[in-house]
Amino acid sequence: MFRSGVFLLMVSLLVGCQTALPPIPNPPPTVSANPQQPAPTVPTYPPQFNLSHLPEVEQLDTQHSYQLEELIHLAQANNPITRIAWLEAEQAAIAAGMVKATYLPMISASVIGGYQRSKRHTDLDLPLIDIDTRTHSSVHGVVPALSLKWLLFDFGKRNALHGAASDISFASQVKFNAAHQAIIFNVARTFYEYSAARQKTELARQHLQNTTKLVDAAQSRFQAGVGTAIDVAQAKQLQAQANFRLVQNQGAERNAYHALIAAAGLPPTTQIHIADASDRQLPRYEDLPDDATLQAALAYRPDLIATDAARRAAEKSIDSVKADFLPKVALMGVASAGSTHFNINGLAETSPQSASTAVLLGVSIPLFDGGLRRMRLREAEARAAAAKELVRKNQNDALREIHFAANSLRSALEAYTAATELVDAVRLTYDAALESYEVGLGSMMLATEAANALIDATQAQTVAYSAALIASANLAFMMGQIDIAALPPLHQR
Repeated sequence: MFRSGVFLLMVSLLVGCQTALPPIPNPPPTVSANPQQPAPTVPTYPPQFNLSHLPEVEQLDTQHSYQLEELIHLAQANNPITRIAWLEAEQAAIAAGMVKATYLPMISASVIGGYQRSKRHTDLDLPLIDIDTRTHSSVHGVVPALSLKWLLFDFGKRNALHGAASDISFASQVKFNAAHQAIIFNVARTFYEYSAARQKTELARQHLQNTTKLVDAAQSRFQAGVGTAIDVAQAKQLQAQANFRLVQNQGAERNAYHALIAAAGLPPTTQIHIADASDRQLPRYEDLPDDATLQAALAYRPDLIATDAARRAAEKSIDSVKADFLPKVALMGVASAGSTHFNINGLAETSPQSASTAVLLGVSIPLFDGGLRRMRLREAEARAAAAKELVRKNQNDALREIHFAANSLRSALEAYTAATELVDAVRLTYDAALESYEVGLGSMMLATEAANALIDATQAQTVAYSAALIASANLAFMMGQIDIAALPPLHQR
């Protein structure tokens, strides 16, 4: 009978870990229309109180009035979009470094240790003699080994992979710049919108004061016996409408403030002073870019640059697949040493030592794979062709967006010019109507219409001015050239 036990010990550099995953919740139950059926139980989750603690932002000066440029700096420092884009670019750069590491040899170490024990019982019954032998033996030892594998030549596969990874890394860096440009535009847009909302609130407050003057004038004329109760009622109605408009504008102003704070990446509870945007200089008609300048701006669009880098990466993947059709040359080496201890029936133990080294040069040639490489090549060529068409599509879309932004800016400037002329005309009408009513030559109806026309015209001018500033920033954003220096400069209107 032969019985043996074997124990092998493997030492490696890989460590596995397991994490407990939370249970997957059941899908939300459907509500039945049958009133007799009990209401379904909605799954509940324990509160995660760590989510109620927001990350701290840099100390803000509550006494300082923040300009647009300062808000942009706050957004770039606190908005998580910039950090996410940077981490994605870093991941792409690491991926390119991982491909470059394949040019170097791979060295690994391993240790194999073992123990073996055996028992043998032999009973030999011969005609004249009976032989009964029992043998006990044990063997244990350790064999360390060091192995090397170095891919020497692969007909450009690693070069193609590294080039594709480098292009993808470059595209990620461009996307990081695009994220910064998007933040600059969003902060500028919400800054101008908040400034317009605040200006509209101030105009509504002035309109309420003007309607109060009309109420006082109507009551004075009524007490003097030259006015009517209808005039007083109309004046008070106009005052109530002005107060309602003021309340609405105040709510819109608060919403615009929270939108600006959100664009800057600040908590919604942040309370800071925002500078006025009414001193920003609008572009002139003669400064608007021509068609050639708009088309040349395609070279600055981050999305186009990233898309073109993805196209180059897709084209390099074709070279990588083509290299799979060619042989590969690799250098391999092994160095090992062994130490064994052998014992039989408790006799003297023997300890043989051994060592060996080997250097091998191998060539692998792919012969047949059922057409897998050919299909992979067709897939890579189709992916590269699609990437090329995507570049063309994005070029056309970007050019349309740039021309649309230029037309929007021109229209906004024209609207602001027309609104300014309207305000000048309406203000003359309002001043004349109010003066005529105070001296008894005009009617309350005319004064009321003039007051409503004045507030509508002044608010339209404010909206047109803000729209022109936003359109100017939008054009720079669409041309891929928006930065703090490209924002409308300050001046006194």
